[in-house]
Amino acid sequence: MIASQAELRQLNETLAEAERALRERETELIGIQRIARVAGVVVDLTDGFKNSFRSPEYREMHGLPPDTNDTHEDWVRRLHPEDRDRTVKRFMDAVGGKEERFSSEYRIVRPKDGEVRWIATEARIERDPAGKPLRLLGAHIDITDRSIARERLRESEERFQLIANSAPVPMWVSNTDGTRAFANQAYLAFLGLDYDRALVFDWRKILHPEDKARIVKESLSGEASLKPFTLEARYRRADGEYRWMRSESQPRWDPAGNHIGFIGVAHDITSSKEAENDLRQLNESLERRIEERTAQLAASETQLRAIFETTNQYQALVDLDGSVVYANSTALAGIRGSEREVAGRSFWNSPWFSATEGMSDTVRNAFTAAVRGEIVRAEMLLHLPVGDRYFDFALRPMFDQNGNVSGVLSEAVDITERRHAEEGLRQAQKMEAVGQLTGGVAHDFNNLLTIIRSATDFLRRRELSEERRRRYVDAISDTVDRASKLTGQLLAFARRQPLTPQVFDVGAQVESIAQLIRPLVGGRIRIELDLCRPACFALADVAQFETALVNLAVNGRDAMEGEGQLSIRVQSVGRIPAMRANGPRVGPFIAVAVEDTGSGIAADKLDVIFEPFFTTKDVGKGTGLGLSQAFGFVKQSGGEIFVTSAVGQGSTFTIYLPQVDSPAEKPPKQAGLEASASGRGNCVLMVEDNEEVGRFSTELLQDLGYEIDWVGSADAALKALAENELAYDLVFSDVIMPGMNGVDLAMAIRERYPGLPVVLTSGYSNVLAQNADRGFQLIQKPYSVEALSRVLRKAISEKRRAVERRRDA
Repeated sequence: MIASQAELRQLNETLAEAERALRERETELIGIQRIARVAGVVVDLTDGFKNSFRSPEYREMHGLPPDTNDTHEDWVRRLHPEDRDRTVKRFMDAVGGKEERFSSEYRIVRPKDGEVRWIATEARIERDPAGKPLRLLGAHIDITDRSIARERLRESEERFQLIANSAPVPMWVSNTDGTRAFANQAYLAFLGLDYDRALVFDWRKILHPEDKARIVKESLSGEASLKPFTLEARYRRADGEYRWMRSESQPRWDPAGNHIGFIGVAHDITSSKEAENDLRQLNESLERRIEERTAQLAASETQLRAIFETTNQYQALVDLDGSVVYANSTALAGIRGSEREVAGRSFWNSPWFSATEGMSDTVRNAFTAAVRGEIVRAEMLLHLPVGDRYFDFALRPMFDQNGNVSGVLSEAVDITERRHAEEGLRQAQKMEAVGQLTGGVAHDFNNLLTIIRSATDFLRRRELSEERRRRYVDAISDTVDRASKLTGQLLAFARRQPLTPQVFDVGAQVESIAQLIRPLVGGRIRIELDLCRPACFALADVAQFETALVNLAVNGRDAMEGEGQLSIRVQSVGRIPAMRANGPRVGPFIAVAVEDTGSGIAADKLDVIFEPFFTTKDVGKGTGLGLSQAFGFVKQSGGEIFVTSAVGQGSTFTIYLPQVDSPAEKPPKQAGLEASASGRGNCVLMVEDNEEVGRFSTELLQDLGYEIDWVGSADAALKALAENELAYDLVFSDVIMPGMNGVDLAMAIRERYPGLPVVLTSGYSNVLAQNADRGFQLIQKPYSVEALSRVLRKAISEKRRAVERRRDA
């Protein structure tokens, strides 16, 4: 049968339409592949993989130019080095075997930009009837994003497992069927199972029988709610012990929002449950005991009030707010008040303290310390309505059964009568000490006066030879020096010695004094020095310091009976320890310790060794003023002296002096006019109220060449200066005078006539001692002619140099 032309034409149109539809489907397929990032590949397996087809998506995915002839070898080279051997082997095994499918995931390195991409390959292998491979039809899918996400998920899971396994409490991840997807080491340890068995273990098997029904019900309800829930129950641990556990579960969801199980963690709350049970039992017990104690306290309160009311102490109970809760009748009688007047009132503002200035603040501070748990004691004088009374006062904290401060007990014992008795005893002791002092001074001065009287009697004899006359005059002079030294020691003890303080290097001074001490103590006593480095400076009278050190060294020599070791140490310290009822003092201070290896001092003598005329030496071997001089010197200098000693172990005396900064270097002295030995050409205004001393001093100064105007009072001196201030080169004044004393006169002259020098003199004056640092020239009575001449020349010379400096300026 031959088809007609019409039929052929219709057939051609049908074929064209089918071809057009096929191209449209191919175009759609290509679009779908691009959207899905799927690339096609066809490989001829019959001739060594030479003939192959790569779709445009394949070339783009692999980073190849559109017109590149890509071969099997090119594909192998693009494989990532770490994946190449594995992937090629898998491919060759699939082609050479009987498999009809080839699947693989691997990385490639794109030649275009060097970027690493993950590729998933899915292919079908076509074979002939004999099984020989003919062709591979495959698709490549870029799974880089999915692989990265999967790797991150894997790392996240590893981190979670690492953290979970390091946790000390059981943790788990469960599936929707109740099995575990993960369990940490603490979970395994609690069950006593390995990992695989723990994942499928039914946790309900270890529930305490009394808790099982409740917990199963609560667990089902919590899981059904798809919300966080908590369970508390007893679980049997691997060792057979039941432990209270609190588990907290959170639902977990996949990226699509589907519920996939729970994450849980459990905490052992056995201790808190036991404590809770103990507390419940304790509360029940306490409630019973409170009822019993309430009755007992009612009876005790009655007894306590009876005790408080029978004591002669002032007693009061104060709450933690400082309010008076109770006061006994003795305390109320002291203020002539009633309990109603003080109850609820501030304790420190109550009538017991309000009338005494500053006492309210003192008691408030003491109360604060008592609330902190401290016992505070003090002796105080209170101005009460019944009169001024002395009290031994104490505040004691009261503690509850838990050791917490619940209130404060105030106690005060009236010691007024005891104080009066003690004051009388002190006055008697003071008068006894004055008597001893007077007797000692009289004894020593009578000895000195005997020498002077005998010498003067011999000097009246005309037949006395010149050599003996000179010997008696020297004896009088020496005796006067000894008397002056004796009065100086007395004044030092009384802290009335006028000092001339200056800054000096203590170490250097001790080193210098040691040279003087060596011949005094003898060759059988070894002297050891330990001086501070760098140099330590103090502010004190150098001469008095030297005297005190020599006295201590001589006492050490006598205690060692001429043989032993004397150690002198100098060091800088930060504080002075508490001594003689005085608290510690914060420095800095210089400590000079003199230690001997002698016989030591008995403990009962340590409190009296600094008293004047006290001595353990034989009669005639010591005045008993050496230590009193050292004591007075250091106290007047703002320091302290401390002694430690034991019989047979030697003694250590430590002098503490205030430490100061090193002095600035003094500029070199400029050459000037040196004062002549004579006072000729200079006029002195002398102020002396004693007529005999004034007449003698006038003659003495005139013999030195000075012109003298003598007045008897400070007022007369100021009047003479007001009439003609230029008439005088110097004012020489006694200190103790009726009316204005010499120090006040000197201050007035300095203020009104700044350039006029003043020299003060006295045998004793507390005013002079207290004003020794005012910068005036001082000379002690009795003074020698040479000493007086030297002091006057120095004062006048300094005035002249000051005038020359002003003229040169």
